Amino acid sequence: MKKILFISSNKVWGGSEELWFRSAKIALERGLFVGVYTFKDMLPQSKIEELQQYQKIIFFYRKKYNILKRIYNRLVPSKWQIHNDFNKNALKWQPDIVLFSHGNNFATEEAISLFRNKNIKYCTVGQAATEYWWPQNKDVFNIRENFNNSEANYFVSQANLKLTELQIGCKILNSKVIRNPFNVPYDAKLDYPDSSVLKLACVARYHFESKGQDILLEVLNQQKWRDRNIEVNLYGSGENEEGIKNLINYLGLTNVFVKGFTKTIDIWKENHALILPSRYEGLPLAIVEAMLCGRFAITTNVSGNGEVIIDGENGFIAEVPRMEYLNKAMERAWNKKDKWEEIGNKAKHYIKTLIPESPETVFLDELLSKI
Repeated sequence: MKKILFISSNKVWGGSEELWFRSAKIALERGLFVGVYTFKDMLPQSKIEELQQYQKIIFFYRKKYNILKRIYNRLVPSKWQIHNDFNKNALKWQPDIVLFSHGNNFATEEAISLFRNKNIKYCTVGQAATEYWWPQNKDVFNIRENFNNSEANYFVSQANLKLTELQIGCKILNSKVIRNPFNVPYDAKLDYPDSSVLKLACVARYHFESKGQDILLEVLNQQKWRDRNIEVNLYGSGENEEGIKNLINYLGLTNVFVKGFTKTIDIWKENHALILPSRYEGLPLAIVEAMLCGRFAITTNVSGNGEVIIDGENGFIAEVPRMEYLNKAMERAWNKKDKWEEIGNKAKHYIKTLIPESPETVFLDELLSKI
């Protein structure tokens, strides 16, 4: 029976973990042996329990560096760095294939070379990418080697693949675009909300650096948006929650509401469109889920956003994640407010031409084909 090892480099649970996690569950349901390698406190207990119901699951936990080792590794060349956080029991388990899952777009895992030297096949999947992250000179060769020696390198958008190639200065030949799983029914059927007040939902982690809620609040600070019959609801959680609340209070915005975490399908029962002012992304689940529910998105032209939205037809794109450009995109949407339901229906039809009903099944089959 085949063995698959899923390795996540992230230290906190997020949307980028769902692809490997759901693929692991399907593999277990098929009777395959599955190993999971993460930081122990990254994996929520509920997720551990979901996997533990299967007999053929094994967990390997990564050790954390202490602060002195982290400082030392930042100061010295890579050949002198300390890399003793790897749990070698995962290597001894001898998987048939390993998936390295990264929250960003670089296959930098030192452990990759350990599996490569043992002739164990591996693949990589990268989620978010941004022009803000460029590899250091000392890392570029290793990153190229990790990509070039893998069975396949997966990206969640064509834009992220292209940017990664620019950042490492070479073509990634064994690459493919894949899709992340979503949290709404593929054939969701929702009544269109009452339109006496038009409601925009910002569904995103509360994180200014990536999700750009500050850009949105700056737009809404203009008098014209204060005067219009519109509300903006912010759904999610994250480290900048208090910062968002403070900024709303500072600007005196009375038509913006922090809602916290809410079940996705319930969000789209009462909101007319998605507003997502991201500074960087992969391909946001929030956009895919909104479109599947018949709601269009107003968002920024970063990463995969422009690959699923045709500006002015099934959504609206701000050219740059800055206040003046987001304002223009929102204004174009506002001028078509009588057609929002129709635009949402176009969005629903279009996203189904791009996203399979079960991305995790498609991905697992893709992985198994590399063994």
